[in-house]
Amino acid sequence: MEEHLKVDKDYMEAFNLGYELAKELKLKSPMFKIIESDNRRMHAMHTGMEEYSKEITLNKNITLDDSKIIQQKNKDNQDGNELSL
Repeated sequence: MEEHLKVDKDYMEAFNLGYELAKELKLKSPMFKIIESDNRRMHAMHTGMEEYSKEITLNKNITLDDSKIIQQKNKDNQDGNELSL
């Protein structure tokens, strides 16, 4: 059974704004350190920035892993370890 979560429209807009802001400014970490405010909009923006940062980090790790695999394949081919049919 599929569960449907309803997200507050204002929260979602602020989250997306934070995500897009971090993307546009190429932020590696959120602009705001710790939000101790009860302002839900600021909290949602901060959370969106954090999400962008996590995705960038994950993407870099995947790219690095792919790069290592390609380098190893190239090394194997240069060493004559390539399988021939």
